[in-house]
Amino acid sequence: MPFVLSVLFSVLFSGLATAATYRNPYLGVTINVPAAWQVRPHSDEMLRIVPPRQEDRERGGVQVQVSRQLLRGKEPLSRLAARYRRADDTREPAQVVRLDRLRGRLVLSYREGLYVQNGLWIVSQQLVVWQQQGNGRYIKAHCSANAAEYARYRRVFADICLGLAVARKAEAGA
Repeated sequence: MPFVLSVLFSVLFSGLATAATYRNPYLGVTINVPAAWQVRPHSDEMLRIVPPRQEDRERGGVQVQVSRQLLRGKEPLSRLAARYRRADDTREPAQVVRLDRLRGRLVLSYREGLYVQNGLWIVSQQLVVWQQQGNGRYIKAHCSANAAEYARYRRVFADICLGLAVARKAEAGA
C-alpha cells in the first residue's frame, strides 16, 4: 500500500515540479510556466508563452498571451462580465463568469468561432483572466486552443492563467 501511495503522489505532483516561475518586473506579473514552454516578449505591454512543439501551435491552435490593458469607467470588470454573459457575433455566452470584486479579478471561459482559409469554421475555447493592477490598469491573461484539442491543455492553461499573480501599481515597473 505505501508503494501505491508513493507512486500516486509522484504522478500527481510531477507536473508541479517541472513548472518554473517567471517574473516580469515591467508588467508586474508572476506566471507559472510549464517545462519546455518559452516566454517571449511581444511588445512592452505583452508577453507570449509558447508551447514547446510546433504541432501544439499549429494543429492545436494554442495561444497564450499576458498583457497590460487600460479599462476606463465605473466598475469595468462588472461591465465585462455582463458583456460576456451574452452571445456576441461569433462568441457563445461564457460558460464560466466568476467576478471577485474584493480581489479585482474576473475569470471567463467561453467558446468562439472564426472562419479560416477555404471557409473552414474553427471553434476555439478561451480561458481569460482579468486582474486589477491599479489606476485603471489591468493584466489580461488569455489562453486559447482549438475546442477539439482544449482538453489536452486544460491543466496547463489553469496553471498559467489562473495562477497569474499581479503586483500592485507601486510594485510594478510601470
